[in-house]
Amino acid sequence: MVKERSTSKLKKKWYQILAPKEFNEALIGETPSLDPRLLIDKVVTVNMMNLTRDIKKQNIIMRFKVTGLKENKAQTEVIGYQIIHTFIKRIIRRGRDNLHDSFVCKTSDEKNVRLKPLIITVNKTKGVVINSLMKALRTNLTEYVRKITYKELVNELVSHKLQSNLKNPLRKIYPLRSFEIKEMILETEKKVIDKKEVKEKVEVKEESDKAEEKKPDKPQSEEKKEETKPEEDNVKSKEEKPKQEEDNSNKKEKEVEEKKENSKNTKK
Repeated sequence: MVKERSTSKLKKKWYQILAPKEFNEALIGETPSLDPRLLIDKVVTVNMMNLTRDIKKQNIIMRFKVTGLKENKAQTEVIGYQIIHTFIKRIIRRGRDNLHDSFVCKTSDEKNVRLKPLIITVNKTKGVVINSLMKALRTNLTEYVRKITYKELVNELVSHKLQSNLKNPLRKIYPLRSFEIKEMILETEKKVIDKKEVKEKVEVKEESDKAEEKKPDKPQSEEKKEETKPEEDNVKSKEEKPKQEEDNSNKKEKEVEEKKENSKNTKK
């Protein structure tokens, strides 16, 4: 009986992992597991060419996270989009400006998304042009993402619609060779922390630390007494000095008078 129990515990079942509805619930892969609950929050990376059967999408990698199970099939959602590093190295060349950036945007369904865009100019430019390009990129991209949902954002990234729509207004500032979104990451609410709240917490801690350092080890009454003592001693010393000087002068005068009297007596 003991052997039968041990063998039954070691048996694993295979579960299919399916893509979300945006990708027609295509089969991503299969994975074995002793307990289906262990599959939740598992992350799977897939090349887009395997999902869409399109060679043009071979430079894109998608990240999926398992969110639930239905009839021994794992359901997923998209949590990331990334371009292969070899493709980025192929685009970047000498004699051009490569502008990288990374910031958080919010979609219309209130999901925080970190986007990492890449701008490649036709030729090298000046600092003023670069600053204007980066400012226009941030404003246009945040406004564009704010108007669409997260699912629409994923579809437009994969279809390259978002990149082409944002490239046209940036071309008016300076001609561009290419515009790409290197990476898109879905950030949870725990990871996204407001900088203002962090600054306020740090300032409160610093003020409390300073207050603890300034706290006196002794009571104020004792400190006042100790502070008054040296002042009183100084006053006493100052008062004693003229008295000593007067005593010394009196002694000298007495000695002079005694000498005079002695000299008179000798003469007689």
